[in-house]
Amino acid sequence: MNYLVYVSQARQGLDAADLRAILSTSRNYNPLHGISGMLLFASGRDGRRGSFMQLLEGDRRAIETLRTTIFADPRHHTKIVVEQGEKPERDFADWSMAFRNVTREDLTGYPEFADLGSDHFFARCEAGATHRSLEFLKDFWAAEPREDVP
Repeated sequence: MNYLVYVSQARQGLDAADLRAILSTSRNYNPLHGISGMLLFASGRDGRRGSFMQLLEGDRRAIETLRTTIFADPRHHTKIVVEQGEKPERDFADWSMAFRNVTREDLTGYPEFADLGSDHFFARCEAGATHRSLEFLKDFWAAEPREDVP
């Protein structure tokens, strides 16, 4: 099983309708291509843009095809692959795309990811200093496996 985790910054003004559209598209597309995963959205502070962190699981070629499409989407920018590789099995097999809308408070138990979306966080991602993103996503979901409807 292959996987890829990336982060990106939402364009200014991205709203709940945009998030619903992203989820609807992924939940229709992913099962047809053997892809599962999880999407986090962290709202920005003081009305600033938000940020995404997403895990994709599946066949390497299918993931790369989808990554190319996702990275061409103008609803976000500063797209950085932070981790990719192989793993023994799916962690989100029951989800074409699980979703959590997270706050700073939700992330306080995860010091390496507590500043998700900040300029400092993206600088660390670009420097390759967010090594445990897959573990973080699995642990975060396991701690409270619920979906937040945008």
